Amino acid sequence: MTTLSATPWLPIPLQALCITLPLIALLLRVLLGPLSTWCPLASGYRTYQTMKLTALHDLPSLGKRRPKDKLIEGTAVIAGGSIAGLLTARVCSAHFTRVLVIEPEEWTSTTAALSHESQLPQEGAQKGHNQRSRIQQYNSIHNYQIFTYLALKEMFPDMEAEARAINPATISSCNLNVYPLGRYLKPPIAFYNGYLPKFLAITRHGYETLIRKLVKNTCDGVEFITGTVTGLNTQPVGVDANDSKSARHVVRSVTIRSKQGLKSTEPAALVIDCTGPTMAALKWLSARIDPVEIPRQVYDHKMYYVNREYHVDPSAMTEVCVPGGYANASIVYIFYPDSRLDHRILMIMRRENNKLQFFCGGWAMVDRPRSVADIRAFVSDIKTAFPIPDYVFQTLDVLEKNNCDEFATFNDIRVRHRSTSQQPDRRRGSVMRVNPIRGHGCTKAIIGAATLSSILHECHTLNATDTSPQYLPNHFAKTFWTRQNDRTQSIWDQIKNEDYGWNTTVPIEGETLDHGAFVRWYTRNLYSAASEHEDIAAAVYNSAMLIAPGTDVTTPTIALRVALAGIKVRTSQV
Repeated sequence: MTTLSATPWLPIPLQALCITLPLIALLLRVLLGPLSTWCPLASGYRTYQTMKLTALHDLPSLGKRRPKDKLIEGTAVIAGGSIAGLLTARVCSAHFTRVLVIEPEEWTSTTAALSHESQLPQEGAQKGHNQRSRIQQYNSIHNYQIFTYLALKEMFPDMEAEARAINPATISSCNLNVYPLGRYLKPPIAFYNGYLPKFLAITRHGYETLIRKLVKNTCDGVEFITGTVTGLNTQPVGVDANDSKSARHVVRSVTIRSKQGLKSTEPAALVIDCTGPTMAALKWLSARIDPVEIPRQVYDHKMYYVNREYHVDPSAMTEVCVPGGYANASIVYIFYPDSRLDHRILMIMRRENNKLQFFCGGWAMVDRPRSVADIRAFVSDIKTAFPIPDYVFQTLDVLEKNNCDEFATFNDIRVRHRSTSQQPDRRRGSVMRVNPIRGHGCTKAIIGAATLSSILHECHTLNATDTSPQYLPNHFAKTFWTRQNDRTQSIWDQIKNEDYGWNTTVPIEGETLDHGAFVRWYTRNLYSAASEHEDIAAAVYNSAMLIAPGTDVTTPTIALRVALAGIKVRTSQV
Protein backbone atom coordinates (compact mmCIF):
# COMPACT_ATOMS: atom_id res chain seq x y z
CA MET A 1 0.00 0.00 0.00
CA THR A 2 1.50 3.30 -1.02
CA THR A 3 0.35 6.89 -0.99
CA LEU A 4 1.32 10.26 -2.32
CA SER A 5 0.04 13.46 -0.74
CA ALA A 6 -2.30 15.17 -3.08
CA THR A 7 -4.14 18.38 -3.85
CA PRO A 8 -7.71 18.04 -5.16
CA TRP A 9 -10.59 19.76 -6.87
CA LEU A 10 -13.30 17.37 -7.81
CA PRO A 11 -12.03 13.85 -8.48
CA ILE A 12 -14.67 11.82 -10.27
CA PRO A 13 -13.84 8.11 -10.37
CA LEU A 14 -15.59 7.13 -13.58
CA GLN A 15 -15.21 3.43 -12.91
CA ALA A 16 -17.26 2.37 -15.93
CA LEU A 17 -15.33 4.74 -18.19
CA CYS A 18 -11.84 3.61 -17.27
CA ILE A 19 -11.48 2.10 -20.70
CA THR A 20 -12.59 3.68 -23.95
CA LEU A 21 -16.14 2.46 -24.47
CA PRO A 22 -17.36 1.94 -28.02
CA LEU A 23 -20.22 4.27 -28.84
CA ILE A 24 -22.41 1.32 -29.73
CA ALA A 25 -22.17 0.04 -26.14
CA LEU A 26 -23.42 3.37 -24.84
CA LEU A 27 -26.34 3.39 -27.28
CA LEU A 28 -27.35 -0.14 -26.31
CA ARG A 29 -27.25 0.78 -22.67
CA VAL A 30 -29.45 3.81 -23.25
CA LEU A 31 -31.97 1.78 -25.29
CA LEU A 32 -32.09 -1.07 -22.80
CA GLY A 33 -31.94 1.21 -19.77
CA PRO A 34 -35.69 1.45 -19.10
CA LEU A 35 -35.89 -2.33 -18.88
CA SER A 36 -32.97 -2.62 -16.48
CA THR A 37 -34.32 0.20 -14.34
CA TRP A 38 -37.43 -1.82 -13.51
CA CYS A 39 -35.54 -5.05 -13.05
CA PRO A 40 -35.80 -6.29 -9.44
CA LEU A 41 -32.08 -7.05 -9.59
CA ALA A 42 -31.16 -3.39 -10.16
CA SER A 43 -30.96 -2.54 -6.47
CA GLY A 44 -28.92 -5.65 -5.73
CA TYR A 45 -26.58 -4.85 -8.59
CA ARG A 46 -25.86 -1.39 -7.21
CA THR A 47 -25.22 -2.86 -3.75
CA TYR A 48 -22.72 -5.23 -5.36
CA GLN A 49 -21.03 -2.33 -7.16
CA THR A 50 -20.84 -0.37 -3.91
CA MET A 51 -19.19 -3.30 -2.13
CA LYS A 52 -16.76 -3.91 -4.97
CA LEU A 53 -15.84 -0.37 -6.00
CA THR A 54 -15.91 1.42 -2.63
CA ALA A 55 -14.88 0.68 0.95
CA LEU A 56 -18.16 1.89 2.45
CA HIS A 57 -19.17 -1.56 3.66
CA ASP A 58 -15.88 -1.85 5.56
CA LEU A 59 -16.61 1.18 7.76
CA PRO A 60 -18.64 -0.56 10.51
CA SER A 61 -15.78 -2.95 11.34
CA LEU A 62 -13.01 -0.37 10.93
CA GLY A 63 -13.00 0.64 14.59
CA LYS A 64 -13.41 -2.85 16.01
CA ARG A 65 -10.54 -4.66 17.73
CA ARG A 66 -9.94 -8.35 18.15
CA PRO A 67 -10.35 -9.74 21.67
CA LYS A 68 -6.96 -9.80 23.41
CA ASP A 69 -6.89 -13.58 23.44
CA LYS A 70 -7.48 -13.62 19.67
CA LEU A 71 -4.70 -11.20 18.68
CA ILE A 72 -2.24 -12.47 16.08
CA GLU A 73 0.98 -13.40 17.85
CA GLY A 74 3.64 -11.49 15.98
CA THR A 75 4.83 -8.11 14.75
CA ALA A 76 3.30 -6.08 11.94
CA VAL A 77 6.18 -4.05 10.50
CA ILE A 78 5.23 -0.83 8.72
CA ALA A 79 7.87 0.90 6.60
CA GLY A 80 7.08 4.62 6.62
CA GLY A 81 5.47 6.70 9.35
CA SER A 82 3.60 9.32 7.37
CA ILE A 83 -0.17 9.33 6.79
CA ALA A 84 -0.46 5.88 5.20
CA GLY A 85 1.87 4.37 7.79
CA LEU A 86 0.01 5.91 10.72
CA LEU A 87 -3.40 4.78 9.44
CA THR A 88 -2.04 1.29 8.84
CA ALA A 89 -0.56 1.24 12.35
CA ARG A 90 -4.02 1.99 13.75
CA VAL A 91 -5.52 -0.90 11.79
CA CYS A 92 -2.78 -3.37 12.68
CA SER A 93 -2.88 -2.43 16.38
CA ALA A 94 -6.36 -3.96 16.49
CA HIS A 95 -5.08 -7.32 15.23
CA PHE A 96 -1.43 -7.89 16.20
CA THR A 97 0.28 -8.15 19.56
CA ARG A 98 2.95 -5.73 18.36
CA VAL A 99 3.17 -3.06 15.66
CA LEU A 100 6.48 -1.52 14.65
CA VAL A 101 6.56 1.69 12.58
CA ILE A 102 9.94 2.38 10.98
CA GLU A 103 10.38 5.98 9.83
CA PRO A 104 13.64 7.42 8.41
CA GLU A 105 13.07 11.01 9.61
CA GLU A 106 14.14 11.45 13.23
CA TRP A 107 12.08 14.64 13.55
CA THR A 108 8.86 12.61 13.69
CA SER A 109 9.89 11.24 17.08
CA THR A 110 10.23 14.70 18.65
CA THR A 111 7.59 16.68 20.53
CA ALA A 112 7.48 19.13 17.61
CA ALA A 113 5.91 16.38 15.47
CA LEU A 114 2.94 16.39 17.86
CA SER A 115 2.56 20.18 17.86
CA HIS A 116 0.36 22.15 15.50
CA GLU A 117 2.12 25.34 16.56
CA SER A 118 5.31 24.18 14.85
CA GLN A 119 3.82 25.27 11.53
CA LEU A 120 2.83 28.79 12.55
CA PRO A 121 4.37 31.55 10.37
CA GLN A 122 7.92 32.62 11.10
CA GLU A 123 8.89 36.26 10.88
CA GLY A 124 10.34 37.10 7.49
CA ALA A 125 9.53 33.64 6.08
CA GLN A 126 9.21 33.38 2.32
CA LYS A 127 10.23 29.83 1.51
CA GLY A 128 8.00 27.16 3.06
CA HIS A 129 9.48 25.60 6.21
CA ASN A 130 9.46 21.84 5.52
CA GLN A 131 10.17 19.71 8.57
CA ARG A 132 9.47 16.56 6.51
CA SER A 133 12.34 16.71 4.06
CA ARG A 134 11.34 13.46 2.35
CA ILE A 135 7.76 14.59 1.67
CA GLN A 136 7.74 17.01 -1.23
CA GLN A 137 4.16 18.17 -0.71
CA TYR A 138 4.23 18.46 3.09
CA ASN A 139 3.31 22.17 2.92
CA SER A 140 1.19 21.96 -0.22
CA ILE A 141 -2.53 22.60 -0.50
CA HIS A 142 -4.58 19.50 0.35
CA ASN A 143 -8.16 18.37 0.57
CA TYR A 144 -9.81 15.13 1.63
CA GLN A 145 -12.90 13.38 0.34
CA ILE A 146 -15.90 12.76 2.59
CA PHE A 147 -14.90 9.10 2.85
CA THR A 148 -11.79 10.14 4.78
CA TYR A 149 -13.90 11.86 7.43
CA LEU A 150 -16.24 8.86 7.73
CA ALA A 151 -13.36 6.42 8.09
CA LEU A 152 -11.47 8.54 10.62
CA LYS A 153 -14.57 8.74 12.83
CA GLU A 154 -14.69 4.93 12.93
CA MET A 155 -10.97 4.56 13.56
CA PHE A 156 -10.70 7.29 16.20
CA PRO A 157 -13.89 8.10 18.16
CA ASP A 158 -12.22 11.28 19.52
CA MET A 159 -11.10 12.46 16.08
CA GLU A 160 -13.69 15.20 15.62
CA ALA A 161 -13.08 16.68 19.06
CA GLU A 162 -9.31 16.64 18.49
CA ALA A 163 -9.72 18.25 15.09
CA ARG A 164 -11.99 20.99 16.38
CA ALA A 165 -9.50 21.69 19.17
CA ILE A 166 -7.03 22.73 16.46
CA ASN A 167 -9.63 24.98 14.92
CA PRO A 168 -13.45 24.66 14.85
CA ALA A 169 -13.43 25.05 11.06
CA THR A 170 -11.36 21.89 10.52
CA ILE A 171 -14.68 20.01 10.38
CA SER A 172 -16.89 21.71 7.78
CA SER A 173 -19.73 21.12 5.35
CA CYS A 174 -18.29 19.81 2.11
CA ASN A 175 -19.11 22.68 -0.26
CA LEU A 176 -16.50 22.42 -3.01
CA ASN A 177 -17.08 25.77 -4.79
CA VAL A 178 -15.79 24.00 -7.88
CA TYR A 179 -15.80 25.22 -11.48
CA PRO A 180 -14.91 22.23 -13.67
CA LEU A 181 -14.06 23.47 -17.16
CA GLY A 182 -14.95 26.93 -15.86
CA ARG A 183 -18.67 26.25 -15.22
CA TYR A 184 -19.96 26.46 -11.63
CA LEU A 185 -21.19 23.10 -10.37
CA LYS A 186 -23.81 23.65 -7.69
CA PRO A 187 -23.55 21.41 -4.63
CA PRO A 188 -26.45 18.95 -4.20
CA ILE A 189 -27.90 20.69 -1.15
CA ALA A 190 -31.49 19.60 -1.85
CA PHE A 191 -30.33 15.99 -2.24
CA TYR A 192 -28.99 16.22 1.34
CA ASN A 193 -32.10 18.05 2.66
CA GLY A 194 -30.26 21.32 3.10
CA TYR A 195 -27.16 20.03 4.90
CA LEU A 196 -24.11 18.85 2.99
CA PRO A 197 -22.02 16.05 4.56
CA LYS A 198 -19.08 16.94 6.75
CA PHE A 199 -15.47 16.61 5.71
CA LEU A 200 -12.00 17.34 7.10
CA ALA A 201 -10.59 20.76 6.16
CA ILE A 202 -6.99 20.89 7.38
CA THR A 203 -3.47 21.38 6.04
CA ARG A 204 -1.37 18.39 5.03
CA HIS A 205 1.01 18.85 7.97
CA GLY A 206 -1.92 19.46 10.31
CA TYR A 207 -3.52 16.20 9.18
CA GLU A 208 -0.37 14.16 9.75
CA THR A 209 0.12 15.73 13.18
CA LEU A 210 -3.49 14.97 14.10
CA ILE A 211 -3.25 11.31 13.07
CA ARG A 212 0.12 10.86 14.82
CA LYS A 213 -1.32 12.20 18.08
CA LEU A 214 -4.38 9.97 17.83
CA VAL A 215 -2.30 6.86 17.13
CA LYS A 216 0.13 7.52 19.97
CA ASN A 217 -2.64 8.32 22.44
CA THR A 218 -5.10 5.56 21.60
CA CYS A 219 -3.28 2.57 20.06
CA ASP A 220 -1.68 -0.01 22.33
CA GLY A 221 1.32 -1.99 21.19
CA VAL A 222 2.54 0.49 18.57
CA GLU A 223 6.27 1.30 18.66
CA PHE A 224 8.17 3.85 16.57
CA ILE A 225 11.83 3.64 15.64
CA THR A 226 14.03 5.75 13.36
CA GLY A 227 15.51 3.85 10.45
CA THR A 228 14.90 2.34 7.04
CA VAL A 229 13.73 -1.13 6.03
CA THR A 230 16.31 -2.40 3.54
CA GLY A 231 15.22 -5.99 2.94
CA LEU A 232 12.97 -8.96 3.64
CA ASN A 233 14.03 -12.29 5.14
CA THR A 234 11.82 -15.23 4.27
CA GLN A 235 11.50 -18.87 5.28
CA PRO A 236 9.99 -21.82 3.37
CA VAL A 237 7.00 -23.44 5.06
CA GLY A 238 4.66 -26.33 4.33
CA VAL A 239 5.13 -29.95 3.31
CA ASP A 240 7.46 -28.95 0.46
CA ALA A 241 9.63 -26.71 2.60
CA ASN A 242 12.75 -28.61 1.56
CA ASP A 243 12.01 -27.97 -2.08
CA SER A 244 12.94 -24.30 -2.54
CA LYS A 245 11.19 -24.10 -5.90
CA SER A 246 7.78 -25.37 -4.82
CA ALA A 247 7.77 -24.31 -1.14
CA ARG A 248 5.74 -21.37 0.01
CA HIS A 249 7.98 -18.63 1.40
CA VAL A 250 6.70 -16.43 4.20
CA VAL A 251 8.32 -13.28 5.58
CA ARG A 252 9.87 -13.90 8.98
CA SER A 253 11.86 -10.73 9.57
CA VAL A 254 13.09 -7.48 8.06
CA THR A 255 16.51 -5.89 7.93
CA ILE A 256 16.66 -2.34 9.24
CA ARG A 257 19.37 0.26 8.79
CA SER A 258 19.57 2.91 11.51
CA LYS A 259 20.35 6.57 10.95
CA GLN A 260 23.93 5.80 11.97
CA GLY A 261 24.17 3.04 9.37
CA LEU A 262 23.92 0.11 11.78
CA LYS A 263 21.95 -2.94 10.64
CA SER A 264 19.56 -4.94 12.78
CA THR A 265 16.82 -7.53 12.31
CA GLU A 266 13.24 -7.42 13.57
CA PRO A 267 10.76 -10.33 13.44
CA ALA A 268 7.75 -9.79 11.21
CA ALA A 269 4.44 -11.58 10.69
CA LEU A 270 3.38 -8.97 8.14
CA VAL A 271 5.36 -6.25 6.33
CA ILE A 272 3.58 -3.28 4.75
CA ASP A 273 5.23 -0.71 2.49
CA CYS A 274 3.99 2.81 3.26
CA THR A 275 6.99 4.66 1.85
CA GLY A 276 5.01 6.53 -0.78
CA PRO A 277 6.93 7.57 -3.91
CA THR A 278 10.00 5.70 -2.64
CA MET A 279 8.18 2.43 -3.41
CA ALA A 280 10.61 0.56 -1.18
CA ALA A 281 8.90 -2.82 -1.63
CA LEU A 282 9.92 -2.89 -5.29
CA LYS A 283 13.54 -2.54 -4.17
CA TRP A 284 13.17 -5.28 -1.56
CA LEU A 285 11.78 -7.70 -4.13
CA SER A 286 14.37 -6.90 -6.80
CA ALA A 287 17.24 -7.31 -4.30
CA ARG A 288 16.33 -10.90 -3.40
CA ILE A 289 18.34 -13.91 -4.55
CA ASP A 290 15.30 -14.82 -6.66
CA PRO A 291 14.33 -11.28 -7.73
CA VAL A 292 10.76 -10.54 -8.77
CA GLU A 293 10.39 -8.43 -11.88
CA ILE A 294 7.57 -5.92 -11.50
CA PRO A 295 6.47 -4.39 -14.84
CA ARG A 296 5.66 -0.69 -14.77
CA GLN A 297 3.70 1.72 -16.92
CA VAL A 298 5.05 5.27 -16.94
CA TYR A 299 4.01 8.50 -18.59
CA ASP A 300 5.01 12.12 -18.02
CA HIS A 301 2.21 14.66 -17.57
CA LYS A 302 4.74 17.51 -17.09
CA MET A 303 2.83 18.86 -14.12
CA TYR A 304 4.11 21.86 -12.19
CA TYR A 305 2.60 24.03 -9.48
CA VAL A 306 3.36 26.75 -6.98
CA ASN A 307 1.76 26.67 -3.53
CA ARG A 308 1.41 30.12 -1.93
CA GLU A 309 0.24 30.44 1.68
CA TYR A 310 -1.02 33.65 3.32
CA HIS A 311 -2.19 34.44 6.84
CA VAL A 312 -5.32 36.56 6.67
CA ASP A 313 -7.57 38.00 9.37
CA PRO A 314 -11.09 36.79 8.44
CA SER A 315 -12.51 40.20 9.35
CA ALA A 316 -10.65 41.66 6.36
CA MET A 317 -12.62 39.35 4.05
CA THR A 318 -16.14 40.41 5.02
CA GLU A 319 -16.78 42.10 1.65
CA VAL A 320 -15.49 39.15 -0.42
CA CYS A 321 -18.61 37.60 -1.98
CA VAL A 322 -17.79 33.90 -1.82
CA PRO A 323 -20.91 31.72 -2.33
CA GLY A 324 -22.15 30.94 1.16
CA GLY A 325 -19.85 33.56 2.71
CA TYR A 326 -16.08 33.60 3.23
CA ALA A 327 -16.46 32.76 6.91
CA ASN A 328 -18.19 29.48 5.98
CA ALA A 329 -15.93 28.55 3.07
CA SER A 330 -13.29 25.87 3.57
CA ILE A 331 -12.84 25.77 -0.17
CA VAL A 332 -12.98 29.27 -1.63
CA TYR A 333 -12.53 28.44 -5.30
CA ILE A 334 -11.42 25.58 -7.52
CA PHE A 335 -11.02 25.98 -11.27
CA TYR A 336 -10.21 23.10 -13.56
CA PRO A 337 -9.49 23.90 -17.24
CA ASP A 338 -10.96 22.64 -20.48
CA SER A 339 -7.97 20.98 -22.16
CA ARG A 340 -9.10 22.43 -25.49
CA LEU A 341 -8.65 25.97 -24.14
CA ASP A 342 -6.02 26.13 -21.41
CA HIS A 343 -3.68 24.21 -19.14
CA ARG A 344 -3.85 26.21 -15.88
CA ILE A 345 -5.42 25.13 -12.58
CA LEU A 346 -6.34 27.45 -9.72
CA MET A 347 -7.34 26.46 -6.18
CA ILE A 348 -7.95 28.65 -3.14
CA MET A 349 -8.59 27.05 0.25
CA ARG A 350 -8.99 28.25 3.83
CA ARG A 351 -7.31 26.19 6.52
CA GLU A 352 -6.59 26.33 10.25
CA ASN A 353 -4.96 29.32 11.94
CA ASN A 354 -6.35 31.73 9.32
CA LYS A 355 -4.29 30.25 6.48
CA LEU A 356 -5.34 31.00 2.92
CA GLN A 357 -3.64 28.74 0.40
CA PHE A 358 -3.32 29.24 -3.35
CA PHE A 359 -2.46 26.50 -5.81
CA CYS A 360 -1.37 27.82 -9.21
CA GLY A 361 -0.48 24.89 -11.41
CA GLY A 362 -0.93 23.15 -14.71
CA TRP A 363 0.44 21.00 -17.48
CA ALA A 364 3.78 22.19 -18.90
CA MET A 365 3.29 25.39 -16.90
CA VAL A 366 5.99 28.05 -17.11
CA ASP A 367 4.39 30.57 -14.68
CA ARG A 368 5.80 30.69 -11.16
CA PRO A 369 3.54 33.08 -9.17
CA ARG A 370 5.30 34.28 -6.01
CA SER A 371 3.27 37.37 -5.15
CA VAL A 372 -0.31 38.61 -5.23
CA ALA A 373 0.50 40.50 -8.43
CA ASP A 374 1.86 37.31 -10.00
CA ILE A 375 -1.26 35.37 -9.03
CA ARG A 376 -3.47 38.11 -10.48
CA ALA A 377 -1.58 37.88 -13.79
CA PHE A 378 -1.86 34.06 -13.69
CA VAL A 379 -5.63 34.21 -13.16
CA SER A 380 -6.14 36.93 -15.77
CA ASP A 381 -4.36 34.82 -18.40
CA ILE A 382 -6.67 31.80 -17.93
CA LYS A 383 -8.70 31.03 -21.05
CA THR A 384 -12.19 29.77 -20.26
CA ALA A 385 -15.65 29.84 -21.82
CA PHE A 386 -17.01 31.12 -18.49
CA PRO A 387 -15.62 34.20 -16.70
CA ILE A 388 -13.64 33.87 -13.48
CA PRO A 389 -15.98 35.06 -10.66
CA ASP A 390 -15.36 38.52 -9.25
CA TYR A 391 -14.78 37.26 -5.73
CA VAL A 392 -11.46 35.71 -6.80
CA PHE A 393 -10.16 39.16 -7.70
CA GLN A 394 -11.77 40.63 -4.56
CA THR A 395 -9.72 38.14 -2.53
CA LEU A 396 -6.53 39.28 -4.24
CA ASP A 397 -7.48 42.92 -3.59
CA VAL A 398 -7.70 42.23 0.15
CA LEU A 399 -4.31 40.49 0.16
CA GLU A 400 -2.69 43.44 -1.58
CA LYS A 401 -4.41 46.01 0.63
CA ASN A 402 -3.15 44.24 3.78
CA ASN A 403 0.38 43.65 2.44
CA CYS A 404 0.00 39.90 3.00
CA ASP A 405 2.94 39.11 0.72
CA GLU A 406 5.33 40.13 3.50
CA PHE A 407 4.95 36.95 5.56
CA ALA A 408 3.69 34.55 2.90
CA THR A 409 5.45 31.30 2.06
CA PHE A 410 5.72 29.43 -1.20
CA ASN A 411 6.70 26.02 -2.55
CA ASP A 412 7.60 25.45 -6.18
CA ILE A 413 7.04 21.83 -7.18
CA ARG A 414 7.70 19.77 -10.27
CA VAL A 415 5.40 16.74 -9.92
CA ARG A 416 7.04 13.44 -10.73
CA HIS A 417 5.87 11.37 -13.67
CA ARG A 418 2.95 9.04 -13.09
CA SER A 419 3.53 5.33 -12.88
CA THR A 420 1.79 2.12 -11.92
CA SER A 421 3.52 -1.14 -11.04
CA GLN A 422 1.79 -4.42 -11.71
CA GLN A 423 1.87 -7.76 -9.97
CA PRO A 424 3.32 -10.47 -12.24
CA ASP A 425 0.10 -12.53 -12.26
CA ARG A 426 -2.28 -9.60 -12.64
CA ARG A 427 -2.84 -6.89 -15.21
CA ARG A 428 -3.90 -4.31 -12.68
CA GLY A 429 -1.66 -1.91 -10.83
CA SER A 430 -0.62 -2.78 -7.29
CA VAL A 431 1.45 0.34 -6.64
CA MET A 432 0.66 3.67 -8.27
CA ARG A 433 1.88 7.23 -8.14
CA VAL A 434 -1.13 9.48 -8.62
CA ASN A 435 -1.58 12.94 -10.07
CA PRO A 436 -1.90 15.37 -7.13
CA ILE A 437 -4.53 17.69 -8.63
CA ARG A 438 -7.41 15.29 -7.87
CA GLY A 439 -6.73 14.78 -4.18
CA HIS A 440 -6.80 10.99 -4.32
CA GLY A 441 -3.56 10.30 -2.44
CA CYS A 442 -4.63 10.65 1.19
CA THR A 443 -8.04 9.08 0.58
CA LYS A 444 -6.44 6.26 -1.36
CA ALA A 445 -4.34 5.58 1.75
CA ILE A 446 -7.37 5.34 4.02
CA ILE A 447 -9.20 3.12 1.51
CA GLY A 448 -6.19 0.80 1.71
CA ALA A 449 -6.36 0.86 5.50
CA ALA A 450 -10.08 0.07 5.48
CA THR A 451 -9.54 -2.76 3.00
CA LEU A 452 -6.72 -4.19 5.11
CA SER A 453 -8.89 -3.97 8.22
CA SER A 454 -11.75 -5.96 6.68
CA ILE A 455 -9.42 -8.70 5.44
CA LEU A 456 -7.71 -8.98 8.84
CA HIS A 457 -11.12 -9.36 10.49
CA GLU A 458 -11.81 -12.26 8.10
CA CYS A 459 -8.35 -13.75 8.62
CA HIS A 460 -7.60 -16.92 10.57
CA THR A 461 -3.87 -17.48 11.08
CA LEU A 462 -2.13 -20.77 10.39
CA ASN A 463 0.69 -22.77 11.94
CA ALA A 464 2.93 -25.21 10.10
CA THR A 465 3.30 -27.14 13.39
CA ASP A 466 1.97 -26.75 16.90
CA THR A 467 5.16 -24.98 17.96
CA SER A 468 5.83 -22.86 14.87
CA PRO A 469 5.04 -19.14 14.72
CA GLN A 470 1.72 -18.01 13.30
CA TYR A 471 1.58 -16.89 9.71
CA LEU A 472 -1.11 -15.44 7.50
CA PRO A 473 -3.03 -17.64 5.04
CA ASN A 474 -1.79 -18.14 1.49
CA HIS A 475 -4.46 -15.98 -0.11
CA PHE A 476 -3.99 -12.98 2.20
CA ALA A 477 -1.96 -10.74 -0.11
CA LYS A 478 -3.89 -11.74 -3.23
CA THR A 479 -7.20 -10.99 -1.51
CA PHE A 480 -5.97 -7.57 -0.44
CA TRP A 481 -4.69 -6.54 -3.85
CA THR A 482 -7.79 -7.83 -5.63
CA ARG A 483 -10.08 -5.70 -3.46
CA GLN A 484 -7.76 -2.71 -3.41
CA ASN A 485 -7.34 -2.77 -7.18
CA ASP A 486 -11.10 -2.83 -7.73
CA ARG A 487 -11.43 0.24 -5.53
CA THR A 488 -8.50 2.29 -6.81
CA GLN A 489 -7.76 1.19 -10.38
CA SER A 490 -10.20 3.77 -11.70
CA ILE A 491 -8.06 6.51 -10.14
CA TRP A 492 -5.20 5.58 -12.45
CA ASP A 493 -7.38 5.11 -15.52
CA GLN A 494 -9.46 8.23 -15.03
CA ILE A 495 -6.56 10.61 -14.49
CA LYS A 496 -4.50 9.10 -17.27
CA ASN A 497 -7.37 9.67 -19.69
CA GLU A 498 -7.57 13.29 -18.57
CA ASP A 499 -3.81 13.88 -18.65
CA TYR A 500 -3.81 12.65 -22.23
CA GLY A 501 -6.03 15.61 -23.12
CA TRP A 502 -2.97 17.90 -23.15
CA ASN A 503 -0.62 17.58 -26.11
CA THR A 504 2.40 18.21 -23.86
CA THR A 505 1.90 14.86 -22.09
CA VAL A 506 4.34 12.09 -23.01
CA PRO A 507 2.17 8.93 -23.14
CA ILE A 508 2.97 5.39 -22.07
CA GLU A 509 5.18 3.61 -24.57
CA GLY A 510 2.97 2.12 -27.27
CA GLU A 511 0.02 4.45 -26.60
CA THR A 512 -1.04 7.73 -28.20
CA LEU A 513 -2.78 10.77 -26.76
CA ASP A 514 -5.97 9.66 -28.53
CA HIS A 515 -6.39 7.13 -25.73
CA GLY A 516 -9.42 8.05 -23.61
CA ALA A 517 -10.92 10.53 -26.11
CA PHE A 518 -14.43 9.17 -25.54
CA VAL A 519 -14.01 9.43 -21.76
CA ARG A 520 -13.01 13.08 -22.11
CA TRP A 521 -16.03 13.74 -24.31
CA TYR A 522 -18.36 12.05 -21.83
CA THR A 523 -16.87 13.90 -18.85
CA ARG A 524 -17.24 17.31 -20.50
CA ASN A 525 -20.89 16.66 -21.24
CA LEU A 526 -21.45 15.11 -17.83
CA TYR A 527 -20.52 18.46 -16.25
CA SER A 528 -22.84 20.22 -18.65
CA ALA A 529 -25.73 17.92 -17.74
CA ALA A 530 -24.91 18.19 -14.01
CA SER A 531 -25.21 21.97 -14.18
CA GLU A 532 -28.86 21.55 -15.22
CA HIS A 533 -29.94 18.45 -13.26
CA GLU A 534 -29.36 18.15 -9.52
CA ASP A 535 -29.67 14.36 -9.50
CA ILE A 536 -26.73 14.21 -11.92
CA ALA A 537 -24.85 16.78 -9.81
CA ALA A 538 -25.47 14.57 -6.77
CA ALA A 539 -24.15 11.48 -8.58
CA VAL A 540 -21.04 13.43 -9.62
CA TYR A 541 -20.56 14.77 -6.08
CA ASN A 542 -21.01 11.42 -4.33
CA SER A 543 -18.74 9.46 -6.66
CA ALA A 544 -16.16 12.25 -6.39
CA MET A 545 -16.25 11.97 -2.60
CA LEU A 546 -15.83 8.17 -2.88
CA ILE A 547 -19.09 7.54 -1.04
CA ALA A 548 -20.74 6.01 -4.10
CA PRO A 549 -19.51 3.79 -6.93
CA GLY A 550 -18.30 5.60 -10.04
CA THR A 551 -20.84 3.63 -12.08
CA ASP A 552 -23.51 5.96 -10.68
CA VAL A 553 -22.54 8.59 -13.26
CA THR A 554 -23.07 6.15 -16.15
CA THR A 555 -26.54 4.84 -15.35
CA PRO A 556 -28.86 4.64 -18.38
CA THR A 557 -30.85 7.74 -17.45
CA ILE A 558 -27.71 9.81 -16.83
CA ALA A 559 -25.99 8.46 -19.94
CA LEU A 560 -28.97 9.50 -22.04
CA ARG A 561 -28.94 13.06 -20.71
CA VAL A 562 -25.18 13.27 -21.15
CA ALA A 563 -25.59 12.17 -24.77
CA LEU A 564 -28.31 14.79 -25.28
CA ALA A 565 -26.03 17.44 -23.77
CA GLY A 566 -23.33 16.44 -26.23
CA ILE A 567 -25.77 16.64 -29.15
CA LYS A 568 -26.92 20.05 -27.94
CA VAL A 569 -23.37 21.37 -27.84
CA ARG A 570 -22.57 19.95 -31.26
CA THR A 571 -25.76 21.44 -32.74
CA SER A 572 -24.95 24.87 -31.31
CA GLN A 573 -21.54 24.76 -32.95
CA VAL A 574 -22.91 24.00 -36.42
